[in-house]
Amino acid sequence: MIDVAQISTLLSTISSKNLVGIGMELKPYELALLMLRALDNSEEYGYIVMGVVKLINNYEVAGLSPTVKDSAKEPISTALILISVELEVEYDNVNINGKNVFVIKLKNSPKAPSMNFIKDLGSQEAFVKNLVLACFNLQARKHYSNSIEDERNDYIGDILAAIGYDIKDQTRRGSSSSGKGSGELDIFVSKDRLPFTVIEAMNLSSLSTNYINEHLDKIFSYDTSGNKFNVCLSYVKIADFESFWERYSEHVTSHSYPAPLLSSDTSIDEEYGFSELRIMKTNHNRSGRKVSLYHICVRIP
Repeated sequence: MIDVAQISTLLSTISSKNLVGIGMELKPYELALLMLRALDNSEEYGYIVMGVVKLINNYEVAGLSPTVKDSAKEPISTALILISVELEVEYDNVNINGKNVFVIKLKNSPKAPSMNFIKDLGSQEAFVKNLVLACFNLQARKHYSNSIEDERNDYIGDILAAIGYDIKDQTRRGSSSSGKGSGELDIFVSKDRLPFTVIEAMNLSSLSTNYINEHLDKIFSYDTSGNKFNVCLSYVKIADFESFWERYSEHVTSHSYPAPLLSSDTSIDEEYGFSELRIMKTNHNRSGRKVSLYHICVRIP
């Protein structure tokens, strides 16, 4: 239970170490950083209070609309996903001196919490790792066990957006497989308003080579600018995942791509070393430049 008197005392305490006061709701990634800041002390609980103004030694209650609670669940849930340990949390509106503030109460963990994700938005390696971590979170959520592809893509896109990537999903861009107009790519990522990478995703219950080929070719037609790297992401529901991965790897290294295949690299899979998520990279010649395509296969329980 959130103690109103405790919050009131902390707001008026000089440099309270376990309370972070902010004026309004923030993006999930920023919210996760504030959670870590509120817990970076020896107190049993840390607090984030929205609707206050920081003064020199304490906080002034400015107040905010009670409706903030109605939209708080999703950003708080997403922020918690970005933190390395599971935290106990509760949140509610609290009346301080006749004004409403919104309080998030977090119980400190014996394990030092940190960010699961890498805040290096310009790095290709960091993006791939962040995407892999987003896939792990998807694997762990039973809700997505039997979901359609769009729902899984929405979840992955939401996590990437929470980290700070500029995400657009189902974007009309490039050429469709029929050549009759623009196709829909699954997730388009930009940086500084410039194209960064494209993620093309598919649900697979078998090694459907024609279906896979269609998606592999789509990536190059959707990526009209010629990104340094793109991603083919497969959500795989199949009993013998090891055998599937062996056959998938063999297939994508023998496929005739729109951009000629230069080489393939499975060393990244050894670096990660997970059994239920496999990853490799193919390198291609596109208009005289080397570009890469990451293949990530996620086993869905």
